[in-house]
Amino acid sequence: MENEERWEAEANRLDIQNRVRNLMWTVSQDYELDIEVDQESWQKSKYIAFYDAVRHGGFARYFSTEEYEAYITKRVYAGWEPSVLLALGKLCIDCAVYKKLEKERRGISSIRRRAMRDTLEKDSMRLTHTDWGNIEACYLRYMLDGTEADERNQRLIDLICTLEDAEDTLQIVNCLSRVYESAYAKGFTKKFKGLSEELMDSGEENKEYTDKEYLEEESRESEDEHKVNLFTDELMEEEDMMNRHKANVIVLDEESSSRMEEYVERNYGKSYLSAQEQKHQNSQICRGNHEGSRLHFTDGLLHGELQDSAKAEYVKKVRDENLKVLNLNQMVTRQNVQMLANTLKRALLTRNEKEVVSSEYGSICARKLWNLGRTDNRRLFEREIIRDNTDFAVEVLIDASGSQQGRQALVALQGYIISEALSIVKIPQRVMGFCTFGDFTIMQRFRDYEDDRAANERIFEFYGSANNRDGLAVRAAAESLEMRKEENKILIVLSDGRPNDVIAGSLRDSKKEAYCTDFAVKDTAAEVRKLRNKRVAVLGVFAGEEEDLQAEKKIFGKDFAYIRDIGNFANVVGRYLKRQLLDV
Repeated sequence: MENEERWEAEANRLDIQNRVRNLMWTVSQDYELDIEVDQESWQKSKYIAFYDAVRHGGFARYFSTEEYEAYITKRVYAGWEPSVLLALGKLCIDCAVYKKLEKERRGISSIRRRAMRDTLEKDSMRLTHTDWGNIEACYLRYMLDGTEADERNQRLIDLICTLEDAEDTLQIVNCLSRVYESAYAKGFTKKFKGLSEELMDSGEENKEYTDKEYLEEESRESEDEHKVNLFTDELMEEEDMMNRHKANVIVLDEESSSRMEEYVERNYGKSYLSAQEQKHQNSQICRGNHEGSRLHFTDGLLHGELQDSAKAEYVKKVRDENLKVLNLNQMVTRQNVQMLANTLKRALLTRNEKEVVSSEYGSICARKLWNLGRTDNRRLFEREIIRDNTDFAVEVLIDASGSQQGRQALVALQGYIISEALSIVKIPQRVMGFCTFGDFTIMQRFRDYEDDRAANERIFEFYGSANNRDGLAVRAAAESLEMRKEENKILIVLSDGRPNDVIAGSLRDSKKEAYCTDFAVKDTAAEVRKLRNKRVAVLGVFAGEEEDLQAEKKIFGKDFAYIRDIGNFANVVGRYLKRQLLDV
């Protein structure tokens, strides 16, 4: 009986698959085209699944899927959120193809309208959970009966509707970029209190590529290797942001994979480790969930042979913009540095005070002699303890992924405030940034433990790019921190709570689970727990959007700081560091 039910279910699944594919082939007139049918969509509504196939086929017929895939891939490289990009891209594609399809096949109009109604009715949780979900809901209502949305969303819908007469893929991706930047604008910069208004748009002109340049570059991804489903938004979870569907992996082509190390050196700088040291680090650290990954330790492009390259010029430009933000906010920065330094000084002075503790040896304490023969208490003596205030080392680890681009000056400013305060009280510290490109997790050293205070300004070379494999970066930072001679160690992680590495360096790596959403959050949280079990204190400083707060809490537990007002930065971080200095 059970086998019959299983057989019937499989037959039903294959029937659905065939019906959907036949519809897509009919529309696209390309019988080599393929689509993975979403069983959940079918269960909600067969019309949703049918129209997904129609839209897929229509786009393949009238536009270039290769150019669109190249655009998506490189936007993800630049740190754009795949789930948002794909969700908004679906709306742009729909608007670009539906009129063309309806002219040829009248029945498509009724399938489309039924799919839209069913989506509004049966996907209400997803459509109300995020800004871009709300944009989709507004778009569907507008297409069904002309219902206009609020001013902001209607402006975006009107922008999408300009694609009704689109003739090439470049028009679609240009429109998608504008919609994405409006719908998923990084609110951190605009909402962060206490900073000069002049910095709000400073990062816009520091984009590394334009959409036209993306499409002009040759796209060599083969059909077998490219795993992104560009016509659904399955990276989004309808019920729970932390338990999303398994994400797709973007796989690099053979040439990109073989030249990956060359690319990393050209874009991030040569490694300051010897080849043997690098190999040892990889073998010791890149294990478990990070097997097959590689680490690249560098001082950056401005401190090596490639400081005259085009990419180095870009880094100089970003550095100058970051320093401009520092100059515009000198007073608030100085106040934060001084407040944090004073907090640390007071804590260290308290540590220097003599502390009297009960002991089994030392000076006899007359008031405790009554314990003799009456209790098992052997602590009848007292002795003075003076704790060493030089037995601390701090590692500051900064997420330098592309998702930080919109707020990179502010993140650099936070790292600088911490580093300056630690320098004033002479606590040894190292500051590292990290991002992930293909197989490589790049660890950029801004200042080392032995550097003097002047090195702190190198933190303003910080910029966001590529992805972020947080668990591996935390493990790599911990490796060097644990080797320090100081007894007490603190790791401070500035991140946006969104570990995300969905670009695999080879087809073999694509078979692994994508490093994002809940899987990546759990992995990073596990690395933090391991460190705390080794008596390394870990603090997370949240530099992201409110929607990612739950992930940050999962990673760092109660020891994380969420700071929206720069004037309060020193107080919040200072309270944590003071507690660490006094509790050990």
